[in-house]
Amino acid sequence: MLDYAVTLEFDKESEDKIQKIMDEVVSVTGCDYMKKAGIPPHVTLSVIQSDNEEALLSQMEEVAVRLKKGAVTFANIGIFNPLVIYLGPVMNEFLMDGCRMVNESLLKYSQAGNYGHYLPNQWVPHAAIAVKLSPDTLKTAFDIVQGMFTPFVATAEKIVFARAVPYEELRSWSLF
Repeated sequence: MLDYAVTLEFDKESEDKIQKIMDEVVSVTGCDYMKKAGIPPHVTLSVIQSDNEEALLSQMEEVAVRLKKGAVTFANIGIFNPLVIYLGPVMNEFLMDGCRMVNESLLKYSQAGNYGHYLPNQWVPHAAIAVKLSPDTLKTAFDIVQGMFTPFVATAEKIVFARAVPYEELRSWSLF
């Protein structure tokens, strides 16, 4: 079975803000997993495992038509100790509905991946800044993010369906 992810990507200004922070963390810590993998700034709505990519893509067509653009307010810095530092959005109806809609649609042809951490009511929405950190690089990364981050509102403008490891965008849809 293959691992897939469904992500939200943002307006250019917000993407640039997040990417600038990500780039500075890479520059100082050398933790460049996301950069090397070509993973853009995003919030993941679902992680699943399946052998039926065609059915998943068909379901995503339906989801993409139903999901509209939405506001995502990044309000805090978070940590999944000790490996990940992220920007945390305020949970809102747009994010809750998006997570629920994607999972309900895709789980007909798949099973939950990543230990179910992306299922509704188990999900902590986040935009990863750096992953695979050590305790020391986490502290350095936190100092960088703290110095660069101020809360902002992003607009989710695109939904993406990708193979998760290695990252490969399979299809994306603009949200209206």
